[in-house]
Amino acid sequence: MESNENLHETNENATITETPDEDAEKAKQRRAGWLLRDIFEWGETLVSAIIIIVIVFTFVMRVTSVDGGSMIPTLQNKDQLIVANFFYTPKHNDVVVIYAPNLYCEDKQAMGKDIIKRVIGVEGDVIKIGTHHNGDGIVYRNGEPLSLEGDLYEDGHYTNTRTYAHGLDPIDVVVPPGHVFVLGDNRNYSVDSRFIEVGNRQGWVGMVDVNHVAGRAVFRVAGDVEVWGGFWEAFGRII
Repeated sequence: MESNENLHETNENATITETPDEDAEKAKQRRAGWLLRDIFEWGETLVSAIIIIVIVFTFVMRVTSVDGGSMIPTLQNKDQLIVANFFYTPKHNDVVVIYAPNLYCEDKQAMGKDIIKRVIGVEGDVIKIGTHHNGDGIVYRNGEPLSLEGDLYEDGHYTNTRTYAHGLDPIDVVVPPGHVFVLGDNRNYSVDSRFIEVGNRQGWVGMVDVNHVAGRAVFRVAGDVEVWGGFWEAFGRII
C-alpha cells in the first residue's frame, strides 16, 4: 500500500521534459508571432505617416515649380518652392502662387494656369504706375513711393527692372474688395495686374480674386545650380 502511495506521489511530482525539436519549434513560432506583430505595427506607422503627409500637402503646404523668368532676380526658372496655404491671407510683398484663368496652361490646350507673382496692393490700396513716356519707373501705393528714383530695391526686395505701365496710359486704380494687385519682380517681362482694364480677356491677368491665391511661397528647396552657383545658394527663404 505504501509503495503505491509513493508511486502516486512520484507521478504527481514528475515533470514533462520536452525534446530539443519541440523547443526549437516553439521558439520558431514565437519569432514568427513577433515578426507579424512588428510588421503590423510598422504598417500602422506607415499608413499614419502617409495620411499626415497627404493632409499637410493638401491643407497646409504644397510644392510647386517656377515656370519662366517673370520673378527674376528673386526666383529663377525651374526653382522648386514650398507654398504655405493654411488659412493664408495675402499681404504686401508676399510672393504668391495664383491661378490665372485667362492664361493658357503649359500644353497650350486649355485655359488656366498657376503663376507666381508678388503682392503689391490689397483691398482698398491705391496703386499708381506711370508709362515709359511720362513715368519715373516707381510704383506708388497710397501716395507713397515703394522705391527711390533709379533704385531697384523696392520695399524690402529687388526688382530686375524699373516699373512702367503697359501701353500708353498710366495706371491709377483702387484695388477692389476681395482682390489683390500683383507684379512680377522682372517687371519688363511679366504678365500681371498691369493688364487691368480688359476683364476676362484671354491672355491677361488683371486684378486677382483672393480665392485664386493658392498660397505664399516661403522657401526654395531646389534650383538650377548652374544659375544659382550651387545647391546651398539655391536653398533658402524667399523674400
